[in-house]
This record gives sequence, structure tokens and C-alpha cells, in this order.
Amino acid sequence: MSFSAARVVALLADQVGFDNDPLAATREERKLADTLAHILREATLDSLVFETREEIGTADPKEEDEESDPTWNADDLDLVDDDPPPDRKRFLFSNGSATLETIIAAANFYRETTDKPNRSLSCMKTKYRFISNDYDLRKLEMFARENENSSRRLSRIKGLQCLSDDLLKEVYQAFEDGYSLHDVDLAVMALKINREHNYIADFTASPSYISRFKAKHRICSRQTTKFVSTANHNHSATIKKEADDFVATIRNEMKNRPLNHFCNADQSGFLKEMHSKRSLAPMGVKTVVRCVQSKASLTHSYTVMPLVYADGSICDLLFVVLQEPGGTFPKKKPIFTAPNLCVTAGSSHIMTKGHMKEWISKCIH
Repeated sequence: MSFSAARVVALLADQVGFDNDPLAATREERKLADTLAHILREATLDSLVFETREEIGTADPKEEDEESDPTWNADDLDLVDDDPPPDRKRFLFSNGSATLETIIAAANFYRETTDKPNRSLSCMKTKYRFISNDYDLRKLEMFARENENSSRRLSRIKGLQCLSDDLLKEVYQAFEDGYSLHDVDLAVMALKINREHNYIADFTASPSYISRFKAKHRICSRQTTKFVSTANHNHSATIKKEADDFVATIRNEMKNRPLNHFCNADQSGFLKEMHSKRSLAPMGVKTVVRCVQSKASLTHSYTVMPLVYADGSICDLLFVVLQEPGGTFPKKKPIFTAPNLCVTAGSSHIMTKGHMKEWISKCIH
């Protein structure tokens, strides 16, 4: 006969009586009624677990099941204490409770058979006393599947973490090497790492994964503010060390020599004609035109090289390089000269080695 929740309610009404005024029920009475209704629904679905106690007696050897485990002995009994250890969670079954480790071991034993898909109920009841019916076997299978899924999830999470760590190292190494990176580069790097280490099966480096990776490690698209050559970037540490060593050597020398023996020089470029790139204009005008004396003067410059000594004095001559056609001044048109200027010409305003020799011979005493 199938289970009937209505029949149970009728039996309860017969024992405790029946009230025809449900609207007068208190809050506690409604909560208790909801709990009982939930229990009845679980029982209707055959999902209710009953905890029972059985008297252990001496079994007749003739009544022993033919399918019982022949290797079983008394030491294999899964005894259940009344007070389980607080650090080991136990799960209820029809005939007691068991830890998760015992349940997984029982599930493995349930599947370990060569001639049948699974072991029989009688065999499982003999080896694991907390199992008593088919519902317990279904619950055992459910625990086993959840444990396998949990293991796969943990394995995937660990693989994603290892992949993220390796990818972050490669990304920062690329930053240090001066490479420009985009989302597609991160995807290619992630796929390469996963192929080499086989962290995750069916990994595709999707755009959502790249977005989460960038957000987690605070990486975003930024405008490049400075470009340097590969040689200077690769030897930047060496150049900095040589510069620091040079400064330390000069400071030691300055302790033993007069300050006017040490000087500092630096090239400075100036446009021949300087104008602001902004001007007042009517609102809505798309093109703003302003006049200059020479358009070429806005892009061509001249170079000056002042010389300052450590005692605060400056050199008597200011070295100036002007850009002239052919790198020479016109013979028929004299240029302006001054006693404190040393002016020379070049095909561009940039100083060459020849200009450097001329500066040393004329400006440094």
C-alpha cells in the first residue's frame, strides 16, 4: 500500500481531536503545521529518513545471506557512537549515521564488482550496518556523485589559479621587456600556458576570462607616454648603474679639487618662432586660422649649449647651432655676432661630433 499523507492527518485528528476554526491559529501553531506538512510531503516522495534502533542478537548461520561478503569480519563493523567527535560531521541513514569518509568508502565498495553492476543490498548491509534499504543505496550514490563533482570543481579551481599565476608572471615579464600587450595577446599567452601544463580541459581563454583576469590584477588599457629604443630599454639598468658610479666618482673628486674645475652642460632646443596652440574664437567654428612670420619656423629649431660650473659661475661663451642649407652660413650675407656667443651652422639643429669638438675647443678653458 502506498503512503498516504491524508491518512496520517486523519490518524492525528483521531488522536488529538479536530478544530473547525483554522483562522484562530497562533503563529507558533502555524509554524508547527508547516513543519508537519513538510515532513508529510517528504514522506510522500520517499525522501524521509527514519532513524531506528535494532537489538543486536545472535544470527543463525543457516540464515546468512548467500551474497554476503566472504571477506567480512567483525573488525569491519562501522560502529556508531552516541556522541560523535565534534570535528567530524556525520550524515544520517536509516540505521544510523556515518562520516563522509565512510560513506565514500562504502560507495566505492558498492561499485567494486566484476560480475555485476553493483553489489547487492544484503552484501552492503553486512559490511556497513548503517545501510538497511534501497533508499540508503540511492543516498550513497548521491553522496558519491557529489563528491566526484566537488573533486572536479576543486581540480578546475586549482588549475585556474595555477594558470592565472603563470599568466601574471608572463604578463609582467612582457611589461618589463617593453612589449605592447592587448587582450588578444593575453588570450594567446593563456592558451600557450595551458597547452604546456595541461591545467584545464577544454580551456578557450574566452573574453570574459580575460576581463576577469585584468580586473583581478588591476590591468587596463593605458596610453603609451614614452617610446624608447630596444637597446636603451634592455640596458637601462646598466646605464643607470654607470651613471650612479660616475656621479659618485665626481663627488669624491670634488672633495679634493676646486669647484670651478667641474662643470655641467646640456643641450636645449628652441623653436625659431613660438606661438600658443590655442586662441579665442567664436563658438562652433571648426577651423581656426592664425598668421605667423614663417611656417617653417614652427617646426625648425636651434640648439644652445650653456656651461655652468660647480661654484655657480657660467661660461663666458654660449654655444649656438643654427640650421642652415648645406650646413654652412651664406658667404655674401654676414650673420650677427656677439662677444659672448659662439655660433656655428649645421644641416640640422642637432649637434654632431664635429660640433662637440668645436664646443670643447672654443668654450671650455
